[in-house]
Amino acid sequence: MSKRIQPTKASKALHEEIAEKIQEQILRSNLAPGDKLDTELELAARYGVSRSTIRQALIQLESAGLIDRLHGRGTFVADRRASRLNRDYNVHIIVPYLTTSFTGRIVMGAQEVLFKHGYTVSVSSTNNSTETEGEYLKKIIERGSPGVIIHATESRYYNPMVFQLQQEGIPLVMTRHYRHMDVSYIEADNYQGGYDATEYLIKLGHRHIGLVTKPPGFLASLQDRIQGFRDAMSDYGLVVKREMMLTDLRDYRYVYVEDRTKEHEQQVLSDLQEFLRRSPQMTAVICLNDYAAADLSRAARAVGRRVGEDLSIMGFDNIGLSANLDPPITTVNCPTYEIGKEAAESLLYLMEHGAHHKIHKTLPMELVLRESCAAPRH
Repeated sequence: MSKRIQPTKASKALHEEIAEKIQEQILRSNLAPGDKLDTELELAARYGVSRSTIRQALIQLESAGLIDRLHGRGTFVADRRASRLNRDYNVHIIVPYLTTSFTGRIVMGAQEVLFKHGYTVSVSSTNNSTETEGEYLKKIIERGSPGVIIHATESRYYNPMVFQLQQEGIPLVMTRHYRHMDVSYIEADNYQGGYDATEYLIKLGHRHIGLVTKPPGFLASLQDRIQGFRDAMSDYGLVVKREMMLTDLRDYRYVYVEDRTKEHEQQVLSDLQEFLRRSPQMTAVICLNDYAAADLSRAARAVGRRVGEDLSIMGFDNIGLSANLDPPITTVNCPTYEIGKEAAESLLYLMEHGAHHKIHKTLPMELVLRESCAAPRH
């Protein structure tokens, strides 16, 4: 089992000091189980701190079984015996889709760890809807939760309810996060994956390398893969040519779901054929998901290119179909199961030590070499 990440801190956090003071006040006042404490605003005024700090202190005391926080009613001194019996041991996991090939393996990895520590898991699927994701998070905030793991829904904007979850002090780990958001996350090292895929093709002898991706949006994963590609090309003195970059492929599929209409399929294939025709000197292409790589293989045959001979194709994510194509697609494996396990380990740490800690960790991606890539023919 992987080791838990142990963030260091120079001194005790303010909310921890306040939690100790509230605990001392409970003892000095001889409050009995069931007695009501002051409101968050009253406690903030008494101790001269923000309401957010008071909320974090109360969450810590609740986790320790010293108080009960009842939505709409207030905060009460806990019956320690009853608290141990009634403590919430149900962690929430939110994903865009439930599948066995990608997010399903993240969930399975997280469950393995959480079950061993006595927790149950509730899994919610947003069907890739930001609005649905927000509704789930709203209910979690209202009802409380010991911790949440989120694989963020792909969208063109941040979901504000993720920020609200943080404000409430609920421990959170993301397995696909927003760039520039200060949140704990466990992800694949997508930059390294993009760099290694490009470097592999360069070392085979390719100099005219293209790239195909959907619009990357706000999420960091595709942006990091693209940057890895760009940096590898630059480090080897190669030019990234605009006509060899297709960064707005209108492909509405995801690694989580492959359904599409016949019209959509034909549109994607038409776009990829046009991409290949405009750059006949291109000898290799990196596709930032395996579905696009499979479609590019079909498009290549339609324009008279031979995959694994005069055109090398590299995919990403190592989903099941990549090994079953003709020829099988070389791809970059995403360690989904390990991501789930690490996310659960990190969440356990945050639940024990406080949601204010931030854990940032990436896991290495690995090349899976198959017949779709070969040295260029000169």
